[in-house]
This record gives sequence, C-alpha cells and structure tokens, in this order.
Amino acid sequence: MLILFACLFFWGCSEPQENIEAKLSAYLQDDLKFMVAQTLKASNDKGALLDSPYFKIRDLRFFDKEHSKMYSAYANVEFFIYRDIEMFEERKYRYDNRFLQWDRYLKRWHFGTDVDKN
Repeated sequence: MLILFACLFFWGCSEPQENIEAKLSAYLQDDLKFMVAQTLKASNDKGALLDSPYFKIRDLRFFDKEHSKMYSAYANVEFFIYRDIEMFEERKYRYDNRFLQWDRYLKRWHFGTDVDKN
C-alpha cells in the first residue's frame, strides 16, 4: 500500500509545461533584478547599465517522463545588462522534478553583444 501511495504521489507531482515556464519566467526576472542590484552596489554607476536590462531564452527544452527521472526541463539564457561593455552572462537552468522548482547550475561570462540586435 505504501509503495502504491508513493508511486501515485510521484506521478501526481508532474506539472504542466505552462506552469514550468511561468516559474522559469519569475525566476529569470529575479535573477535579472539581482544582477542589476549587485552591479549597482559594486559601482554606483547607473550609466554603465542599459536603460532596460533584459534576458533572452536561447534554448528551452522539455523532456518526457521516460528520459527524465530527475529533471524535466532545461533552459539556456543570456542576460544583457551593460551599456558600453560588450559582455553578457550565460546561465543554464534545469527543472527539478523532486522539488518542483528551477535550479541554476552554470553561470559564465562571454564577450560579445546580443546577436539578434542590430
């Protein structure tokens, strides 16, 4: 009986993709706000930042239950916050099925600009 209950609980915890995407959007907004706040705290130069810092989701994938015991989604996101510095931060995220939340697991800086702008 206990095993049956555990299986039903585990399968009942899967979420619709819309909910997972909404959680990602909120998480990314928080990350962006934090990046801007940390930059302002370090330099106090608002002119170094874009008027409207932004992020772009470059890759968002969902995995079927058969191939995703731990993670059901993946996102690769680029954050653009600087006005005159040609750098952006890439962050990678995965959606943890056990805790029903996004997990950031990689942050790395790159030289360059938004390839979609211009």
